[in-house]
Order: sequence, then structure tokens, then C-alpha cells
Amino acid sequence: MLPRHLFSLSLIRHAVRSNYRGAIATPAIKPSRRPLRAIDIHSSFLCKRFLATVPSSYRTLAFYKFHDLSSDDLPAFRQQLLDDLSRFDIVGRIYISTEGINAQLSCPEHRINDLRTYCQKTLEPKLGELMDLNIGTELEAGERAFRALHVRIRKQLVADGLDPATYDLKNRPSHLSPAEWHEKLAGYKTKHGKDPILIDMRNHYESEIGYFEGAIRPNVDTFRGSIDAMNEICKNVPKDQEIFMYCTGGIRCTKAGAILQSASGFKTVHLVEGGITSYGRWIRDQNKQSLFRGKNFTFDKRLGEDITDEVLGKCHICGSPCSRYQNCAHASCNLLMLCCSNCASQFLNTCGRMHCYDTVHDFKAKTSDYFKPDGPIMIDGVRAFVKQGEQGEERVVVGKTGVQCEHQYHRRIRATEVLGEPGDILQEWTQAGRELPPAPSSS
Repeated sequence: MLPRHLFSLSLIRHAVRSNYRGAIATPAIKPSRRPLRAIDIHSSFLCKRFLATVPSSYRTLAFYKFHDLSSDDLPAFRQQLLDDLSRFDIVGRIYISTEGINAQLSCPEHRINDLRTYCQKTLEPKLGELMDLNIGTELEAGERAFRALHVRIRKQLVADGLDPATYDLKNRPSHLSPAEWHEKLAGYKTKHGKDPILIDMRNHYESEIGYFEGAIRPNVDTFRGSIDAMNEICKNVPKDQEIFMYCTGGIRCTKAGAILQSASGFKTVHLVEGGITSYGRWIRDQNKQSLFRGKNFTFDKRLGEDITDEVLGKCHICGSPCSRYQNCAHASCNLLMLCCSNCASQFLNTCGRMHCYDTVHDFKAKTSDYFKPDGPIMIDGVRAFVKQGEQGEERVVVGKTGVQCEHQYHRRIRATEVLGEPGDILQEWTQAGRELPPAPSSS
């Protein structure tokens, strides 16, 4: 058992690193019938000293590299990354495999140069020359987009469903700078008399809120589906015709381009170096009209970064223009969906179905004394906690061990398969003879 003062410090460290605010509930190390005790971190001198050392401004960034690594070396490499990057207070998600490395991180702004030096002096001797850190499009540093640092060993950096012996990742596609990409696409029709073949290599829900004008946007759920769609699109295209493709940060296109060139024999496949993120930063600093419209979906807490002000999606509940993604707050549902701020407030950040709304509403009402916010906490054997959401909003999330949904929360499933068309959920409330939850106040 830790001494009392060290136990308190460990709670504070755990709470701050987990991005909790306000009072912190003692984590259940062992099941106990005793009531939860709270520690007021604002009244403790010890806490104030600790909090002063915790960075508050982060930059979200990414980098990747395809490079042959030995499977025997991966466990030691994993531990090295965990140990080294933790010293910089970096959080995020890193995948390593025999193919190389793929990292999405939130780094304290004042440690960006330290991370660059680490990449140059420690990672490049192992992986070869790395791309520069691909920093998000936000003008200012903000909250971290990940809760902790994870390094995971994977079979592939991005799963393609193919036999690796059938293609060569060393056959790299052409990496254009954002300026070169913009110039080539903008002048292609004038120069060649036809539109370019431009393929969006992302999933359907990503392209729903943003895309390059004129792109072919396959209706797929996985990268494997994107590869199949790419091959179908290009099957009758002359091998000497240029192919353009794009994705969030570049890694999917780097692999897809290598497959198209080495396995299918295409001469030239272009991608934009650093993907949509890099293009978004470039267009932000230029006096040019963006060829990308809308928002770039991201696989972190942000769930997107603005490239232009256009709103291209529709709220899956009410149908109003929307580019705001969220997961249903009933974690046994966890449905990824577009949800406008009004519906998010009205339906307590759930998918709007009565089952999910009632679960979260009942728990929030029953446990209102606990949400200060405190979590995670256990109420009647169900995990419930408060998450910090978009623009500082707080979301009560009810855990997976409670009332279950009819679909499996961990599987990819489309919002329209569960909710139907926009407005259908609202009609279900009416058909059930129930009034809709109170709408948010306009004040």
C-alpha cells in the first residue's frame, strides 16, 4: 500500500494525465462498498506544484515511414518509443510493424523542437530520412487530442488485404508538395482537355464532410475497400496516364500508390505530401482558392480539422447542415454519427434513439450528485464518466457494462443503418407517443 501522501500524488498524476478537471474520484483499485472519496486538487499545495509542471498547450501532428524492420526488434523498439517520448510528455498512438512506423501524436508546443531532434538523431538512423512533422491546421496550440501514449505492434501499418509478396513498397509514388499538387490539379483540364483521375483513398464517412473538388469518392468502410475500388477505377485506364490520390496525412496513398505502380504497372501516381493536413496548412497561408472543400476528418479527439468554412454534411438526427462528428454517449452504442450542436444538447450527445437517450438521461439524473465532474465512477455496476468534448463542453458517457444496444458497439456500422434517414428518429419519438426532449435554450 502506498503511503498516504504518495497515494494522493499518484491520484493527481493519473487524473491530470487523463485530462480530468475539478474534483477527482478515487479510482477503485479493489471493489469496495465504502462511498467514494474526492480530493479537491485546487486546494492542495502539492497539487498546485504538480499541475504547474503539466503542459497545457499541445500541437497535434503525425509522421510515418515505410521501412523494413525485423520482427524480432519490434518489442524493444516499442519500449524505447514509450520510454523516450514519455519524457517529452507526448501522448498519442503509434503503430510499428515490419513495414515501418505510423505515428499520430499530441506534443507540448514547447517540446516540438525536442521531438524534431529526437526524430533526426534517434529515429532516422533506424528508419532512414523521415518526413517533417505534419502539424495540424489549427492556428494556435490547444488541448491534447489523445489521453495517453500507446505504442502497438501491428502486422501491417495499414491493412490492405493483399499478399505483401504481390507488391513492392519501395516503388514509391510521386510525392508532390502542396503547391505542386495545387498547380497540377488546377491546370490539368486546360493542359490535357479532360478531368484528372483523382481518387479519395479514405472511408465514406471521411469524405462525407470534405473532399477535393472532382474527386472519385468510393463508398467504402475500410482501406481494403479503397484498394478494391482503386483497382476497379483504374482497370481500363492506360498505364501511362497520371493518377492522383489523396488521404488524411499521406500514409494510405503512399501504400496504395506503390501497389498501383508495382502490381498494376502504372507509370506515375501522384499524392500530396502530408495529405489533406499539409495542403490545409499551405492553403491557409496562400491567397488562393482551396481545391479542397469542407473539413478533414481526423482519427483523434478532434474528429476533424477545418480546411474551408463549407459545411457539406447533414446531421443524422435532424438533417440540418453539419460537419460535427461524435460517438453516441451510450458507450454500448458508440455510434459514429454527424450531429449538430442543437441535437447534441437536446439528446445528451446520444444518437437520439429513445433507448440510448433514456439510458444516459436516467443515469445522469440518478447520479447527478457525482458529476462535478468526477469520473470514471461505478454506479450500480455501470461505468459512467464525464468527457470533455468540443469547445469545452462536457459529455456524460455511460459505460459498456450496462444496458446493451442491439448492434455491437465495436464494429464498423453506418449511422444510416441504425438511424435511417435524417428525421426518422424524430418520427419514432412521435410514433411512440413521446414528446421530444427539451430543446436547448437560445440564450
